Amino acid sequence: MPLRLVLPFSLFIALAVTSAPHAALIAQPTAPTIAGAWVLNPALTQRPEEIGFSAEWARAQGSGGEGGGRSRGGSGSGGGAMGVPSISRTSADDSTRVQQLTGDARTPPSRLTIIQKDSAIAIADDQGHARTFRPDGHLEELTIGTVPLLTTARWDGASLVVVYEVETGRQLRYTYTPSADPTRLQVNIRFLERGREGDEVRLTYEPPDAHERAISSGAPASQPAAPSASASTPPGVPDGAPPSARPPVLPPGSELRGLTTIGTVVEDLSAQGKACGLDQEKIKTSIARILADAGFKTERFGNEDTSVFLSVVTSRLPDGTCVSRYDASLVTQADATFPYLKGLVAVPVQLLHEGGMAGGSPASHASAVMDALVKSANHFVSQIRAANKSVGTRWRPPPTIVSHLISAPAAGNPVLV
Repeated sequence: MPLRLVLPFSLFIALAVTSAPHAALIAQPTAPTIAGAWVLNPALTQRPEEIGFSAEWARAQGSGGEGGGRSRGGSGSGGGAMGVPSISRTSADDSTRVQQLTGDARTPPSRLTIIQKDSAIAIADDQGHARTFRPDGHLEELTIGTVPLLTTARWDGASLVVVYEVETGRQLRYTYTPSADPTRLQVNIRFLERGREGDEVRLTYEPPDAHERAISSGAPASQPAAPSASASTPPGVPDGAPPSARPPVLPPGSELRGLTTIGTVVEDLSAQGKACGLDQEKIKTSIARILADAGFKTERFGNEDTSVFLSVVTSRLPDGTCVSRYDASLVTQADATFPYLKGLVAVPVQLLHEGGMAGGSPASHASAVMDALVKSANHFVSQIRAANKSVGTRWRPPPTIVSHLISAPAAGNPVLV
């Protein structure tokens, strides 16, 4: 069965161009920088157990005065009789913004990639979000899917302040503050309701190398050791053990064992991507060659159950610089059961993922993106090989894995997250 997957990583990066913001930024040539790759440190994260905006009935009671509550936005004073608050009318777009942005604050991304230019700042994360801001204090419209999201970004000293207009009377404020010693990025998320400050989330991000050193010096358990921790034979139910209704849970990395057939799927490129030199067929050919050199087979007509999905979303900054969000995912298809359904359901499962952002001139941008995708494919191959070697599976020694169609970029090196 062909596997069709709509990747959540295909996003639209909105960029608006005016001359006034550029003039405003010229007066601030030494603006602080938050650019780079950042990894969340959970030990330094502070957030309450329950976060979000207040419930609708609580808002109506708190803002209704003696009339028993007002509708959202203060558009009327018609509260219900006998102190019963009126029902706030929330549109579908308002509900989408509340759910999406509240969910982002409750489960913050583990990795951020930030590219900073004179007139725009692009921020992408490992959850597939990519947004571009103009820090000039002017209101601009971004999107959440197809839902508009009014946004304001500005510099406040060394901090970048981004305010999302969630709905009437509700805002979400992100404050990005860099620090030099130690090198960190503080991200404070504050819920604002009718001018009052509500719940707050404090996140601390570190450079990838600093984060890895902190992990290695702490608890002995670590992610890279997971594949080698497995025994020479896959763990299972020991001989003579009583039957169980649930199969044994295998260790991490087991999902990569036994893979022999992997396809390659590249999402359609936008007109801006093509203008920046990206070529869909060239990307597919390059990645497919790496998988073939590693010993993986393909099916006719692209009917593989497991494939490498590649997505590149590109925009151009006012100065002509190309900026792309790229994602590579190893996805398979599995049969799953759900407590609310009877029978099995075929669902796509993401086994591996890498992504990031790359920026540069049109002449070098395509090479930078292609180089990043090739590195991701090689990394996927290494992880699959390590998982199979850990259980003694015979693996055909592949030839040296190289990029057949890519030369090293002269500029615009990508940041891999």
